[in-house]
Amino acid sequence: MKGEFVKVAQLQTILVRSFGARALAVRKVKTNTGHKTPGIDGVIWKKPEDCFPIIGKLKDLSKYKASPVRRIYILKANGTKRPLGILTMYDRAVQALWALALTPVAECRADTRSYGFRPYRSTKDAMIYLKLILGSPTSKRWVLEGDISKFFDTLSHDWIMDNIPIDKRILMEFLKAGYKEDNNLFETEIGVPQGNLISPIIASMALDGLQASLEPKFRVARYADDFVVVGKSKEELQDVATPIIDKFLAERGLKLNLDKTLITEISEGFNFLGFYFKEYPDSNRVKGSKQGIFLVKPMPSKVKGLLIRIKEIIRDSKKHSTALLITKLNPILRGWAEYYRCVTSTRLFSYVGWRVWLLLWSMLRKKHRGIPHRTLARSKFMKVEGNNWVLFGEDTKGNKVTLYQMGWTTITRHHLLKPLNPFLVENAEYFENLRSKGLKHSVDLNKQQRALAIKQKGSCPVCLDSLIGNESLEVHHVIPRKDNGTNALYNLRLLHKECHKLVTHTKDPRILAGRRGRGVI
Repeated sequence: MKGEFVKVAQLQTILVRSFGARALAVRKVKTNTGHKTPGIDGVIWKKPEDCFPIIGKLKDLSKYKASPVRRIYILKANGTKRPLGILTMYDRAVQALWALALTPVAECRADTRSYGFRPYRSTKDAMIYLKLILGSPTSKRWVLEGDISKFFDTLSHDWIMDNIPIDKRILMEFLKAGYKEDNNLFETEIGVPQGNLISPIIASMALDGLQASLEPKFRVARYADDFVVVGKSKEELQDVATPIIDKFLAERGLKLNLDKTLITEISEGFNFLGFYFKEYPDSNRVKGSKQGIFLVKPMPSKVKGLLIRIKEIIRDSKKHSTALLITKLNPILRGWAEYYRCVTSTRLFSYVGWRVWLLLWSMLRKKHRGIPHRTLARSKFMKVEGNNWVLFGEDTKGNKVTLYQMGWTTITRHHLLKPLNPFLVENAEYFENLRSKGLKHSVDLNKQQRALAIKQKGSCPVCLDSLIGNESLEVHHVIPRKDNGTNALYNLRLLHKECHKLVTHTKDPRILAGRRGRGVI
């Protein structure tokens, strides 16, 4: 076993010193949604030229010294504040680099029913696993909703240093960097900062083994530090499972939040990862331990939060054009529909669409008081697929934009991911097909983008990385439009936004030759 970890350390060293890994780490930082938020040094990378020196600097980390993080607070749904640590851009690149080296190790050691911060896994996998086991005629009917008290703030440094297999000096720098708040510097003796690139991986690895300690008597589904334990009775969960969990967490400096750790019977319903799970009475479906139909729906509080957010956007956009309002609302409606399209949401989507229409109609009537209602309806709404009330507008280029209709979202059931390691060659085809299927049904892509994504098997032809992620996507013309290039699919490629910039501006003949070989130019 010791020899295996020596080999792992050697491979990690080779990886973090390679040009490809260093360039990819810098790219991940530059394309992250928070790349415009500086750390304590105030530095951000505005241009590609700012990134090139960092790639070279990452090659030798023998004298690396982590800077303290800039602490900010974000408001949680319950009104409390959550601390976030904002790293400097360079520290983010170092963490992104070592995250590349740690992730394959984490995959080999991960619990099979752990779905948080792992490649290809998502909250939907945890959701569908729970739906399958709780909706079965032989299912256990009691659920323990685990909540760990201040997980990220209290995770033991000693446990991390002993169990996280990366360079110990680098790991110590990550943990002991401290944080700065109101110009005061504070040391960190326990915990890992939320917001760091490597913290979620460490946090997920810290709870690996929880599943093995509870099975086969209990079933476990976990997403990072949120987990659910399924058992036969309330007493069994309380008297047997809880002590096992307490002992497991204590070794890591953690403990359960008893005020938020609940034990619930499935007919009462429970919340997990934004979903609401409940068995509804149905005499026609009684079988074994099953007393009705088990359904998963969006959490009621999430529906309320969505409508409040939309109402605020509409209220604040009274002086804006209709097209601008639509461009603000569409990403929110599409994102919400994308997340909840895999559960029982058809009626709810129609309800949300109706509520959005009411808010828009009320705003337009107040904004255009002197216009007759029939004239107003004709000027602001158009007929699309039988719906006469689809809000539309024209952007600055004269293109017509329409409001996304959530009620038209097709419910697509999520298929549980197989417990396979994506870093093994023999599993490559499975995950490639998985990417293609995910893009095929995504409402985040328009019809053209979806067709291109499927044709490219979910990969960007420039960087060969997955199109699924946080990066913006753009359509590229192989033969430019100025050279009479058409909009036919054979002349188009779907690229990451940053890759599209590189294709547009790169003049190096060697790079251009490679892109010609891939059919990009």
